Amino acid sequence: MSYIDKTLLTGETVTYKAQVHWWVFVYPMKFLLFGLLLISFSSLYIKIPGYVLIAIALWGIINNYLGRRYAEYVVTNKRVIFKLGLIRRSVVELQLNKAEAIAFGESFWGRIFNFGTVVVTTGGATNTYRYIADPLSFRRAISEEVDKRFGRGNE
Repeated sequence: MSYIDKTLLTGETVTYKAQVHWWVFVYPMKFLLFGLLLISFSSLYIKIPGYVLIAIALWGIINNYLGRRYAEYVVTNKRVIFKLGLIRRSVVELQLNKAEAIAFGESFWGRIFNFGTVVVTTGGATNTYRYIADPLSFRRAISEEVDKRFGRGNE
């Protein structure tokens, strides 16, 4: 049972779930490929940095896999919940009536592969979430819930 399922309030239903995009693996994979290229050389002075890059890449791949696996970004009919982590957990719960602005941004690659950053501001606090798959749909889901519940949109 996920954290979200355990913490739903009475009468609260999940209306949208967002995921972390696979793009988080691109940079560690670049390190891995470059490291593999370096260890193909015969010189030990070139192989050692290659092994270091491979170790860094494997750490990044494992770290990003766990981060992606245990991240939960959910819009309900009462709040928006962002949960990150497994052992060291970080949770932000935003009441829909407190949402002031919802923004998103996409880089060049994000536009091509449909991922981006979602920013939600509430009363002076700014919460930024990177590498969200389909950020426009996530932003739209939040805006629609705010509009349904309070008769105002954030678009």
